[in-house]
Amino acid sequence: MISLLGAMFIGVAILPSSLNVDQENPSQVAEYAPVPPDDESPTSDGSMSSLGLGSGGGLSTGLIQDEVEKQVAKPLGNVKKPRNKDCVEFPDGLKQTNDPNAPPCAPFFDGNNGGATFQGVTADEITVLFYQSMFIAGDQNEQAPGPGYCDLNIDINADGQFCTDTATGIEMSYVRVTRSLARYFNERFQTYGRAVHFYVYWTPGAQTPGSRRAEAADNWERLKPFAVVDNAFFGGFNAVYAEAMVRRKVSVYGSFASLANEHFQKNAPFVWSFWPDIEHWADQYTSYICQKVAPQKTVLYSGPALKDKDRVYALLYTTDESYPGLHYFRELFKQGIKSCPNGAKIDWVVEKTFPIAGFGAINADRNSHIYASEVVADLQKNKVTTILWLGGMEGKISPAANDAKYYPEWFVAGDMTIDNGANGRDQNQEVWKYAVTVTNLLREGKPEDVPSRQALRESDPAARQEDEDLANTIYRPFFMLWKSIQVAGPQLSPQNIDRGQHAIPRVKSTSPYVAACYYDVGDYTCVKDAAIEWWDPTAPDPNGDSTSSGCWRMVSDGTRFPAREWDQVGEPFVNGANDPCNGFLGEYYGNANP
Repeated sequence: MISLLGAMFIGVAILPSSLNVDQENPSQVAEYAPVPPDDESPTSDGSMSSLGLGSGGGLSTGLIQDEVEKQVAKPLGNVKKPRNKDCVEFPDGLKQTNDPNAPPCAPFFDGNNGGATFQGVTADEITVLFYQSMFIAGDQNEQAPGPGYCDLNIDINADGQFCTDTATGIEMSYVRVTRSLARYFNERFQTYGRAVHFYVYWTPGAQTPGSRRAEAADNWERLKPFAVVDNAFFGGFNAVYAEAMVRRKVSVYGSFASLANEHFQKNAPFVWSFWPDIEHWADQYTSYICQKVAPQKTVLYSGPALKDKDRVYALLYTTDESYPGLHYFRELFKQGIKSCPNGAKIDWVVEKTFPIAGFGAINADRNSHIYASEVVADLQKNKVTTILWLGGMEGKISPAANDAKYYPEWFVAGDMTIDNGANGRDQNQEVWKYAVTVTNLLREGKPEDVPSRQALRESDPAARQEDEDLANTIYRPFFMLWKSIQVAGPQLSPQNIDRGQHAIPRVKSTSPYVAACYYDVGDYTCVKDAAIEWWDPTAPDPNGDSTSSGCWRMVSDGTRFPAREWDQVGEPFVNGANDPCNGFLGEYYGNANP
């Protein structure tokens, strides 16, 4: 199932729209999760004593930022308190869960949480909607109920419930996985006496802007939720739905990709993403090309016929209008590459395009693929040695290059689609073994060590492999939701989430499994660093599948670097099989269509 569905959704990214609500980004400073530690939880771990707080408008990128306010949390004593949350010990201190990206431990709370601090919030509960496509509801043989609601806190067979397979009456896979992950996060994260109460809403595949708005209105009238986790893969117009919810002051969480910062700012502080916005993504890729590729004048990573020749560059990108974020990325790259430091310079002799990005570019036979041979012929005609691939999944050009016995070097801007293992295997392996990617993806090792699988297994030891695959698709937005609740402190509101998120210290990652996650001024996306990988078609499957091979090998053991700090990263291909494979094969995104 995961192979089939992964091929369908990998390569799809949310599309932005102009969402207009009044910005409510408060300027005053608030405490970060002001929960005093007990005797077993040092103050430095439990309350994050040194905080960097962002304020003001605009967007700033980079690790060091001038005029960032600093606050030291007031010591609240070291009184012994009842522990109501378990924590996990890491080398750098106690964290809330097994996930290395988890916030510092906040093991107890026994004070006043303020009761109904915002819509969808009471003293005991936080109402959250899980917005899920009917088209992909779980196992291939399941038939999703709905459109309708499933309350995860009551009997799934109660009248008016939409929780079970319409054919068998058995609980839907996504319902089971959502309940398990909700139980895990409620038990593990500090929610200050409240529990997140999840409802699943099944949305049909065919959508229009009007139908999305109508569903948002119905969701609001039915639940008045505090937040929505958008996991609607199909139907399009997800941004319209998000706009409608934000206008009702509902927060929206997802693993969004290809969204510009302006769309987060226009909806501040209601929309949050784990993956970076386009500006941070472009900064990472462009600075790597400037610092590590441009200074080297001769080819390093191509086939023998081109190796050591003078580098001749080409740009490759999509013209697919379904992906405006990729078009914006291309323009940012073109602007940024003109300002390489130390006189480094890149000029390209030709720009080539492909018409379809995402799933259609790999599997669907829409349009003729003659363009691929034409692209390769023109690259050869212009004696191109080095291709700068500016994001977007495509699967016809590499086979055409192999047909022509053309093996240049490829520097790929990883967009969480083309840079995952499953899509790497869809390329021609003789060509793709000269590919290098700048990727935001975190290193994953053995499947049993992946945070999403650990979380599901802790909550449901009887979970199936299929359940683990589904958990991987929704773990990141769930993680973001509960982390936001914890950092907001007891007085839960979007404004306090904003304060708490922007109080997270600006700290570099020291582990390939952990992203540097903090928020620049005017920024609402988590990941601030990236790694370098190269494709090895001969590597054994890192997840233990004996029928598959090929992986992205991680340079410098997967060490992560902020933009413009690439000087210390190693060279691809040099260490060969000593570079570890990244076990990440792919995840699905919520909000797959415009």
